[in-house]
Amino acid sequence: MQIVDPASVSPQSARHAIETVHAKTYVSQVLDEGVSNDWVGAKLELGATASTMFAGTMALVNEMSADRIRVGFNPQGAKHHAAFDHSTGFCVFNDMAWAALELKSQGFRPLYLDWDIHAGDGVQDLLEQTDIPTLSIHNGSIYPGNATTRDVTKRGERHTWHNPDKHYYNWCVAQGDGDDAFGWAISGAMEVIAQYQPDVILLAAGADGHEGADNLGGTNTYTYAGYQVAALKVAQAALDVADCKVLIGGAGGYQPLDHTPRIWANVVETIYSALC
Repeated sequence: MQIVDPASVSPQSARHAIETVHAKTYVSQVLDEGVSNDWVGAKLELGATASTMFAGTMALVNEMSADRIRVGFNPQGAKHHAAFDHSTGFCVFNDMAWAALELKSQGFRPLYLDWDIHAGDGVQDLLEQTDIPTLSIHNGSIYPGNATTRDVTKRGERHTWHNPDKHYYNWCVAQGDGDDAFGWAISGAMEVIAQYQPDVILLAAGADGHEGADNLGGTNTYTYAGYQVAALKVAQAALDVADCKVLIGGAGGYQPLDHTPRIWANVVETIYSALC
């Protein structure tokens, strides 16, 4: 393992990258005024923190582009709800949407997979006019909140909402669903991945569907074993494509002293062990 310091990316470079996926007026509001929907009052230090979180993903993309790493993990990455002109859901700047666009500009075939229990709506919206596939597994309880093209009226039952013409795919599990539903959705996602054959998988490895208290994922009951199955499937999908790389962001997880970091570590270790 090697540690890549987000400070290796200058604030000026990070700001330029952020402005390629967000409105400049919004970026200025956050970085120059310290104002965001996700905190109260003007706090420049929180704007700088959001930029540093974004820069962590930038640093990993730089390492992947130079072929120095095959697997990278930014625990502060995958701020998947961030929209073009506003923050939401603790997500200020959308690093995964930027990473997908940047990698595509370099000739890669990126694909975005999100198993955070809340939808990757911001990424879908920001990439909707591209041919980059966005795959999201979620329960629809709080998010999606940004996407205007996704049917979320069937809450309470498992369903899919796909639009292959716009390259987005959604698996909605029901409240209370556990590993069987997670497995159903992951299997469907693997079919899309096998068809598209990406050479970089961007993974939002949220742990907020884990069973137990304070997970903010409603009543869903994903277990350690369920996340392990999902990680193994991602690893196998990456192995099936020559030299496929995996860039992982932490996304959500609200059991910070025990389950969230353990699940992240297990997922990263599983994928790294298979590919490296």
